[in-house]
Amino acid sequence: MSEYQIRSSVSADVTVDEVTAKYRPAYEYNGGDYSASVRIQFGLHSASSVTLSMADARKLAKSLPAILAEHDALVSGPVSLVKAA
Repeated sequence: MSEYQIRSSVSADVTVDEVTAKYRPAYEYNGGDYSASVRIQFGLHSASSVTLSMADARKLAKSLPAILAEHDALVSGPVSLVKAA
């Protein structure tokens, strides 16, 4: 691979209504080699996204089950962001 390898990046613009994840295979373009990545898009019009290298996507996938289990253990019902008066 060349100096054009995909590295993780983040951009954010809008409130999230929908989340989609897509695999992007490695490719060549304009003489550069680009590594495979995972793009996670937030919102209906993809205004916000995170592109992860495969290594970072694997780290995230490995840590998410423990994070979700921790949340499930602490929360017995729906979470409310409104404080009680």
